[in-house]
Amino acid sequence: MNLLGVLKGTELEKHVEQSLEAEIRAVGMYHALAYLAKRKGYTEVATTLENIASDEARHAGLYSILNGHVQDDIFTTLTHVAKLESGAVAKIQEFAQAVRGLGLDQAAQEINATGKDEERHGLLLQALVEQYGNA
Repeated sequence: MNLLGVLKGTELEKHVEQSLEAEIRAVGMYHALAYLAKRKGYTEVATTLENIASDEARHAGLYSILNGHVQDDIFTTLTHVAKLESGAVAKIQEFAQAVRGLGLDQAAQEINATGKDEERHGLLLQALVEQYGNA
């Protein structure tokens, strides 16, 4: 059974949206706690928290599917998202500069690293589209 959008427009759509938002917040929280745990030398704690965050992200993906937040045409979506990922780099760099302006160099470096991730994501997604999108 294709689950894409099966709960959109039903009396459960709002519940699914609330669950989606809760899962998204949980992903951020668990990754933040894992970051702190790593910094404090709790490697096993960090790994466990990252695994939980991955589960929560998977849950969020399910809720996105149930309420039809993605299209069935994967490669059209990926083409669009690749552009968004790549396009976010300049905004992230500007944000990092503003943070650096507050004297928070380490935070600015971490933010810049996310920009590099976004750029890499855009390239990876575009490569997937080029390799598989016309199959």
